[in-house]
Amino acid sequence: MMRFPLVLTLLSCAYLLVGCGGADTPANETTKPPTGSTPPSATELLKDNLAIPDNRNSLPLNVLFFGNSHSSPLLRQSLQTLLQTGRDNNANTAGGVGLAYLDERWADSSNLALLHSQRWTHLVLQAQKYSQSGQVDYSTVAAQLWVASAKRRAVTPVLYPEHPQRGNTLEGMFLYRLHQSIAKAQSACVAPIGPVWDAVLQQHPEISLHHDDGNHFNATGALLTAYVMYEVITGNPADALPDIANLNIANSTQQILRQAASAGLQQYPACAF
Repeated sequence: MMRFPLVLTLLSCAYLLVGCGGADTPANETTKPPTGSTPPSATELLKDNLAIPDNRNSLPLNVLFFGNSHSSPLLRQSLQTLLQTGRDNNANTAGGVGLAYLDERWADSSNLALLHSQRWTHLVLQAQKYSQSGQVDYSTVAAQLWVASAKRRAVTPVLYPEHPQRGNTLEGMFLYRLHQSIAKAQSACVAPIGPVWDAVLQQHPEISLHHDDGNHFNATGALLTAYVMYEVITGNPADALPDIANLNIANSTQQILRQAASAGLQQYPACAF
């Protein structure tokens, strides 16, 4: 993600032993599919632009995340709890191999092997590179290839634009629009994380969503993102979920977050099935 100030960003990422979402040094990107038995070429993957598979009613829900520290176990466990509460007792969430940008995952065949390893219903894609300064135009081809690969497996691809850094009122919408541009090139769902966070931060400044580093989410922020993902994945309104005691978050706060997630998805629909 775009992270300021730079010193804080570097310290935060080093502390958590992860890479943050933004970058300013161009990297060598590849559009080559991972090696395997006669895999389709990048051109073949992208040319059809298949419709988004609709797995909202599929059971069991089996959700795979490809991302970095913003797709952490804290988020995945929060989402799994919501899915098991509101839709499917056997719902499961899992993370990809390591923490990496989407282009780096495309260059690592183990991630494609994981996508093919079992019947996933949804693939959540986070960690698209973008420029902190706006001076570098990073390719989105790898993200498009992951979307296309998911659709060929009848897996619903969900693009996950990260939440904004504390105090940055422009970043959330910027990242949302960036991911909309990816979905325009290769049809996918886009979770409106940034706009929903912006609304809560503006309307409820008393609610803390960020970790102390100002970059990552705390447990409350992870739950807000999970509510958005829950509604995108299931099609069920997040604001119809009950209060959940074992989340250790005040019921009144859970209600605010649920309502914000559903309101955001009313304004910014995620999937064009």
